[in-house]
Amino acid sequence: MIAALVLAGGTLPPELVPFADGATNRALIRVGPGGETMLDLVVGAVRSGMRSHDGGAGRILVAGDVPLPAGCVAVSGGKSLVETMMNGAKALRADETSLLIATADAPFLTGEAIADFLALSDAVQPTPFTFPIIDAVRCLAAFPGMKRTKLRIAEGEFTGGNLALLNPEFLRSSEAAIRDAYANRKDIFGLARMLGGEIIARLVLSRMVPSLLGIRHIEAAVGSLLHSSNPRAVITSFPEIGADVDRAEDISIARQILADKQRNPAPFDESGFGAYNPHK
Repeated sequence: MIAALVLAGGTLPPELVPFADGATNRALIRVGPGGETMLDLVVGAVRSGMRSHDGGAGRILVAGDVPLPAGCVAVSGGKSLVETMMNGAKALRADETSLLIATADAPFLTGEAIADFLALSDAVQPTPFTFPIIDAVRCLAAFPGMKRTKLRIAEGEFTGGNLALLNPEFLRSSEAAIRDAYANRKDIFGLARMLGGEIIARLVLSRMVPSLLGIRHIEAAVGSLLHSSNPRAVITSFPEIGADVDRAEDISIARQILADKQRNPAPFDESGFGAYNPHK
Protein backbone atom coordinates (compact mmCIF):
# COMPACT_ATOMS: atom_id res chain seq x y z
CA MET A 1 0.00 0.00 0.00
CA ILE A 2 1.18 3.53 -0.78
CA ALA A 3 1.27 6.25 1.85
CA ALA A 4 2.16 9.86 1.07
CA LEU A 5 4.31 12.33 2.97
CA VAL A 6 3.80 16.03 2.22
CA LEU A 7 6.80 18.10 3.29
CA ALA A 8 5.47 21.37 4.72
CA GLY A 9 8.19 22.36 7.17
CA GLY A 10 10.53 25.31 7.35
CA THR A 11 10.15 28.99 8.06
CA LEU A 12 9.21 31.60 5.49
CA PRO A 13 12.25 33.13 3.74
CA PRO A 14 12.48 36.90 4.42
CA GLU A 15 12.10 37.79 0.74
CA LEU A 16 8.68 36.10 0.64
CA VAL A 17 7.27 37.79 3.77
CA PRO A 18 5.90 40.93 2.01
CA PHE A 19 3.98 38.74 -0.45
CA ALA A 20 2.69 36.08 1.94
CA ASP A 21 -0.33 37.93 3.42
CA GLY A 22 0.68 37.11 6.98
CA ALA A 23 1.60 33.44 6.45
CA THR A 24 4.59 32.27 8.48
CA ASN A 25 5.22 29.11 6.46
CA ARG A 26 5.66 28.89 2.69
CA ALA A 27 3.11 26.08 2.54
CA LEU A 28 0.46 28.41 3.98
CA ILE A 29 0.76 31.10 1.32
CA ARG A 30 -2.60 31.48 -0.43
CA VAL A 31 -2.23 31.11 -4.19
CA GLY A 32 -5.43 29.32 -5.20
CA PRO A 33 -8.29 31.21 -6.89
CA GLY A 34 -10.54 30.40 -3.94
CA GLY A 35 -7.95 31.37 -1.33
CA GLU A 36 -6.47 27.88 -1.08
CA THR A 37 -3.00 27.59 0.40
CA MET A 38 -0.24 25.74 -1.40
CA LEU A 39 -0.62 22.99 1.21
CA ASP A 40 -4.36 22.72 0.46
CA LEU A 41 -3.67 22.34 -3.26
CA VAL A 42 -0.89 19.78 -2.86
CA VAL A 43 -2.85 17.63 -0.40
CA GLY A 44 -5.87 17.74 -2.71
CA ALA A 45 -3.74 16.66 -5.69
CA VAL A 46 -2.09 13.86 -3.71
CA ARG A 47 -5.45 12.59 -2.48
CA SER A 48 -6.89 12.64 -6.00
CA GLY A 49 -3.81 10.98 -7.52
CA MET A 50 -3.74 8.17 -4.97
CA ARG A 51 -7.47 7.60 -5.46
CA SER A 52 -6.99 7.31 -9.22
CA HIS A 53 -4.01 4.99 -8.85
CA ASP A 54 -5.19 2.49 -6.25
CA GLY A 55 -8.52 3.59 -4.89
CA GLY A 56 -7.04 6.01 -2.35
CA ALA A 57 -6.66 3.54 0.51
CA GLY A 58 -3.33 5.02 1.64
CA ARG A 59 -2.85 7.66 4.30
CA ILE A 60 -1.51 11.17 3.74
CA LEU A 61 1.06 12.28 6.30
CA VAL A 62 1.87 15.98 6.65
CA ALA A 63 5.16 17.07 8.22
CA GLY A 64 5.59 20.61 9.46
CA ASP A 65 4.27 23.19 11.88
CA VAL A 66 1.06 23.79 9.95
CA PRO A 67 -2.66 23.31 10.57
CA LEU A 68 -3.42 19.70 9.72
CA PRO A 69 -5.63 19.32 6.62
CA ALA A 70 -8.74 17.21 7.09
CA GLY A 71 -8.16 13.48 6.77
CA CYS A 72 -4.37 13.73 7.13
CA VAL A 73 -1.98 12.46 9.80
CA ALA A 74 0.49 14.77 11.54
CA VAL A 75 4.22 13.97 11.48
CA SER A 76 6.85 15.91 13.37
CA GLY A 77 9.03 18.11 11.20
CA GLY A 78 12.77 17.64 11.65
CA LYS A 79 15.71 20.03 11.69
CA SER A 80 16.48 19.05 8.11
CA LEU A 81 14.75 17.56 5.08
CA VAL A 82 16.35 14.19 5.78
CA GLU A 83 15.25 14.13 9.40
CA THR A 84 11.70 14.98 8.34
CA MET A 85 11.67 12.14 5.79
CA MET A 86 12.95 9.75 8.45
CA ASN A 87 10.16 10.86 10.79
CA GLY A 88 7.72 10.07 7.99
CA ALA A 89 9.22 6.61 7.49
CA LYS A 90 8.97 5.88 11.21
CA ALA A 91 5.28 6.83 11.19
CA LEU A 92 4.38 4.23 8.54
CA ARG A 93 2.45 1.07 9.27
CA ALA A 94 3.75 -2.35 8.30
CA ASP A 95 1.40 -2.58 5.31
CA GLU A 96 2.56 0.78 3.90
CA THR A 97 5.38 -0.46 1.70
CA SER A 98 5.75 2.56 -0.60
CA LEU A 99 6.11 6.21 0.35
CA LEU A 100 5.21 9.00 -2.06
CA ILE A 101 6.97 12.22 -1.11
CA ALA A 102 5.65 15.58 -2.31
CA THR A 103 6.78 19.09 -1.45
CA ALA A 104 4.16 21.57 -0.29
CA ASP A 105 5.51 24.38 -2.48
CA ALA A 106 4.30 22.79 -5.73
CA PRO A 107 0.73 24.16 -6.02
CA PHE A 108 0.32 23.22 -9.69
CA LEU A 109 0.32 19.49 -8.94
CA THR A 110 -2.80 17.67 -10.10
CA GLY A 111 -4.23 14.28 -9.33
CA GLU A 112 -3.73 13.26 -12.95
CA ALA A 113 -0.03 14.15 -12.83
CA ILE A 114 0.52 12.23 -9.60
CA ALA A 115 -1.40 9.16 -10.81
CA ASP A 116 0.70 9.19 -13.98
CA PHE A 117 3.94 9.35 -11.98
CA LEU A 118 2.81 6.42 -9.82
CA ALA A 119 1.90 4.40 -12.93
CA LEU A 120 5.28 5.15 -14.55
CA SER A 121 6.98 4.09 -11.32
CA ASP A 122 5.02 0.83 -11.29
CA ALA A 123 6.35 0.12 -14.78
CA VAL A 124 10.01 0.15 -13.66
CA GLN A 125 9.64 -1.94 -10.52
CA PRO A 126 11.39 -3.34 -8.61
CA THR A 127 13.45 -0.37 -7.50
CA PRO A 128 14.16 1.29 -4.14
CA PHE A 129 13.01 4.63 -5.45
CA THR A 130 11.91 6.53 -8.54
CA PHE A 131 12.19 10.22 -9.32
CA PRO A 132 10.63 12.27 -12.14
CA ILE A 133 12.36 14.31 -14.81
CA ILE A 134 10.51 16.67 -17.14
CA ASP A 135 11.26 18.04 -20.57
CA ALA A 136 12.63 21.51 -19.78
CA VAL A 137 11.15 23.15 -22.89
CA ARG A 138 7.69 21.94 -21.98
CA CYS A 139 8.08 23.05 -18.37
CA LEU A 140 9.24 26.55 -19.34
CA ALA A 141 6.45 26.86 -21.91
CA ALA A 142 3.81 25.92 -19.36
CA PHE A 143 5.22 28.17 -16.63
CA PRO A 144 6.89 31.17 -18.24
CA GLY A 145 8.77 33.35 -15.79
CA MET A 146 9.37 30.55 -13.30
CA LYS A 147 13.03 29.57 -13.29
CA ARG A 148 14.14 25.95 -13.24
CA THR A 149 17.53 24.29 -13.15
CA LYS A 150 18.09 22.46 -16.44
CA LEU A 151 20.50 19.76 -17.55
CA ARG A 152 21.17 18.77 -21.17
CA ILE A 153 21.86 15.06 -21.59
CA ALA A 154 21.82 12.55 -24.42
CA GLU A 155 18.03 12.14 -24.33
CA GLY A 156 17.26 15.88 -24.26
CA GLU A 157 17.13 18.80 -21.83
CA PHE A 158 15.40 18.07 -18.54
CA THR A 159 14.51 19.56 -15.19
CA GLY A 160 13.74 17.77 -11.94
CA GLY A 161 10.40 17.29 -10.22
CA ASN A 162 8.82 17.72 -6.82
CA LEU A 163 7.89 14.07 -6.22
CA ALA A 164 9.65 10.84 -5.33
CA LEU A 165 8.46 7.31 -4.63
CA LEU A 166 10.54 5.43 -2.08
CA ASN A 167 10.67 2.02 -0.50
CA PRO A 168 10.61 2.85 3.24
CA GLU A 169 13.09 0.07 3.99
CA PHE A 170 15.57 1.68 1.60
CA LEU A 171 15.01 5.01 3.35
CA ARG A 172 15.69 3.51 6.76
CA SER A 173 18.68 1.36 5.74
CA SER A 174 20.35 4.17 3.75
CA GLU A 175 19.84 6.90 6.34
CA ALA A 176 23.57 7.54 6.84
CA ALA A 177 24.24 7.83 3.10
CA ILE A 178 21.23 10.10 2.59
CA ARG A 179 22.35 12.35 5.43
CA ASP A 180 25.87 12.48 3.96
CA ALA A 181 24.55 13.38 0.50
CA TYR A 182 22.30 16.09 1.94
CA ALA A 183 25.15 17.55 4.01
CA ASN A 184 27.35 17.74 0.90
CA ARG A 185 24.70 19.05 -1.50
CA LYS A 186 26.40 22.47 -1.75
CA ASP A 187 29.99 21.22 -1.38
CA ILE A 188 31.42 20.54 -4.84
CA PHE A 189 34.41 18.67 -3.46
CA GLY A 190 32.26 16.57 -1.14
CA LEU A 191 29.93 15.67 -3.99
CA ALA A 192 32.89 14.87 -6.24
CA ARG A 193 34.23 12.49 -3.62
CA MET A 194 30.88 10.72 -3.38
CA LEU A 195 30.16 10.59 -7.12
CA GLY A 196 33.56 9.48 -8.36
CA GLY A 197 35.73 10.73 -11.21
CA GLU A 198 33.87 9.22 -14.16
CA ILE A 199 30.51 10.84 -13.52
CA ILE A 200 32.14 14.18 -12.71
CA ALA A 201 34.00 14.05 -16.02
CA ARG A 202 30.78 13.20 -17.87
CA LEU A 203 28.96 16.08 -16.17
CA VAL A 204 31.66 18.55 -17.19
CA LEU A 205 32.16 17.29 -20.74
CA SER A 206 28.43 16.92 -21.42
CA ARG A 207 28.17 20.71 -21.65
CA MET A 208 30.01 20.39 -24.95
CA VAL A 209 29.02 16.83 -25.89
CA PRO A 210 25.58 16.00 -24.34
CA SER A 211 25.73 12.42 -25.65
CA LEU A 212 28.36 11.65 -23.00
CA LEU A 213 25.75 11.88 -20.26
CA GLY A 214 22.52 9.86 -20.38
CA ILE A 215 19.71 8.91 -18.06
CA ARG A 216 21.54 5.74 -17.04
CA HIS A 217 24.49 7.86 -15.90
CA ILE A 218 22.19 10.12 -13.87
CA GLU A 219 20.65 7.06 -12.24
CA ALA A 220 24.11 5.68 -11.48
CA ALA A 221 25.14 9.01 -9.94
CA VAL A 222 22.05 9.11 -7.72
CA GLY A 223 22.67 5.49 -6.76
CA SER A 224 26.27 6.28 -5.89
CA LEU A 225 25.22 9.18 -3.66
CA LEU A 226 22.57 7.18 -1.83
CA HIS A 227 24.22 3.73 -1.84
CA SER A 228 21.50 2.22 -3.99
CA SER A 229 22.09 -0.05 -6.96
CA ASN A 230 18.87 0.55 -8.87
CA PRO A 231 17.24 4.00 -8.68
CA ARG A 232 15.12 4.80 -11.72
CA ALA A 233 14.30 8.08 -13.42
CA VAL A 234 10.90 8.31 -15.08
CA ILE A 235 10.13 10.92 -17.71
CA THR A 236 6.75 12.51 -17.16
CA SER A 237 4.83 14.59 -19.67
CA PHE A 238 3.21 16.65 -16.88
CA PRO A 239 5.12 19.93 -16.49
CA GLU A 240 3.27 20.80 -13.27
CA ILE A 241 5.47 18.27 -11.47
CA GLY A 242 8.49 20.45 -12.27
CA ALA A 243 7.24 23.87 -11.09
CA ASP A 244 7.40 25.20 -7.54
CA VAL A 245 7.22 28.52 -5.70
CA ASP A 246 10.71 29.58 -4.61
CA ARG A 247 10.91 33.32 -5.25
CA ALA A 248 8.77 36.33 -4.41
CA GLU A 249 7.79 36.78 -8.06
CA ASP A 250 6.68 33.13 -8.20
CA ILE A 251 3.81 33.91 -5.84
CA SER A 252 2.22 36.41 -8.24
CA ILE A 253 2.86 34.12 -11.18
CA ALA A 254 1.28 31.17 -9.37
CA ARG A 255 -1.82 33.16 -8.45
CA GLN A 256 -2.28 34.31 -12.03
CA ILE A 257 -1.71 30.87 -13.55
CA LEU A 258 -4.10 29.16 -11.14
CA ALA A 259 -6.76 31.83 -11.67
CA ASP A 260 -6.43 31.39 -15.43
CA LYS A 261 -6.55 27.64 -14.97
CA GLN A 262 -9.86 27.88 -13.13
CA ARG A 263 -11.35 29.97 -15.94
CA ASN A 264 -9.95 27.69 -18.63
CA PRO A 265 -9.34 24.18 -17.27
CA ALA A 266 -7.24 22.99 -20.21
CA PRO A 267 -3.96 21.09 -19.80
CA PHE A 268 -1.02 23.25 -18.72
CA ASP A 269 0.68 22.58 -22.04
CA GLU A 270 -0.57 21.17 -25.31
CA SER A 271 2.72 21.17 -27.18
CA GLY A 272 2.37 17.51 -28.09
CA PHE A 273 5.13 16.03 -25.98
CA GLY A 274 4.21 12.53 -24.90
CA ALA A 275 5.10 10.60 -21.78
CA TYR A 276 7.59 7.85 -22.39
CA ASN A 277 9.59 5.46 -20.32
CA PRO A 278 13.34 5.32 -20.99
CA HIS A 279 13.52 1.79 -19.58
CA LYS A 280 11.02 0.16 -21.95
